[in-house]
Amino acid sequence: MSTLPGARAVHHIAYTVPDLEQAVSFFVDVIGAELAYRLGPVEDAEGDWMTRKLGVHPRASAHIAMLRLGPVGNLELFEYTAPDQDHGRPLNSDWGGHHFALYVDDVDKAVAYLREVPGVTILGEPETITDGPIAGDRWVYFTTPWGLHMELINMPAGMPFEETTTTRLYLPEESWDAYRADSGADSADESTQAQTQAQTQTQNEKQAVKEVQTVNEAQTVKEAETAVDESVNSNPFNRRVIEEFRASGGRVADFGDVPLLLLSTTGRRSGATRTTPLVHLERGGRHIVFAANGGAESHPAWYQNLIAAGTGTVELPGRRFAVRPEPVPAAEHEELWRLQTAQDPNFAQFRGRTDRDIPVVELVPVDGAAG
Repeated sequence: MSTLPGARAVHHIAYTVPDLEQAVSFFVDVIGAELAYRLGPVEDAEGDWMTRKLGVHPRASAHIAMLRLGPVGNLELFEYTAPDQDHGRPLNSDWGGHHFALYVDDVDKAVAYLREVPGVTILGEPETITDGPIAGDRWVYFTTPWGLHMELINMPAGMPFEETTTTRLYLPEESWDAYRADSGADSADESTQAQTQAQTQTQNEKQAVKEVQTVNEAQTVKEAETAVDESVNSNPFNRRVIEEFRASGGRVADFGDVPLLLLSTTGRRSGATRTTPLVHLERGGRHIVFAANGGAESHPAWYQNLIAAGTGTVELPGRRFAVRPEPVPAAEHEELWRLQTAQDPNFAQFRGRTDRDIPVVELVPVDGAAG
């Protein structure tokens, strides 16, 4: 029986961040959270409600986002403006210092992934505690692009402290991907399976599938002729790449001569449009993309959205056109990986970090789309 009457679980943790859009984008795109809702502005222009209820300056104003963080966690993010706001960040040794930890299956693989994320700083190297009550615990700290301290940890069952107490720490029994599949919130796995099965269909069956898509594709062609709404594309790095791509005719300094395209997809849960810069391989007029996700164990959001919707929009210098995803036959994969790695060696690292079969997809222009 808990001491607090009716207590069931920790409902959420909350942090104040300097830029809500940046923080939501980081937790959704990099960590894998799911945006549940937004609120705001929360404010009281004349009264003292903000002080009485939240303990802040009466003229403070807040915008809020609530995210689902894996199978058992919720994360609330605040962006405040206030006349007395202190922009200093406490150290972990200061009163009010804080961090939170993410349990991962492989700390070193997670670190390798985060090293590729602009603005993330890994504090030292992962290490394993060799003695004491938590011998076997492998961990490392890192900071987000705005300076929030976080930790990666793998603390397997059977810690030495368990020999002296019946208290057991919570340890996850399934991955976030398993939670998503079980929750039914994400149809991407089913869509991916359907796409894989389509490779074994007869030509007549494939034609039937295409005919079913005709109405949606025609609408996508029409939408592709207009500017893409990027109001939720808040990843600062992506924004900068997109702006530079458009201003320079497709060249982005960070990528040198590596060819890029912009892919716009519709969120399978949010319904909002998001544009993602992608390295692509152009071969014989075909536009090939690799759902590498930096070598993570889950498919990237753009791929899941593309497969779920069945259509997207590609932007190249001077043209924009609707596309549908077509899985590339497995027989072509090795040659395409060889060519992709030759133009961008990072892809060899991505492939080596995961046991996942990384999808290789051709972005096929929809009939009637501008070529």
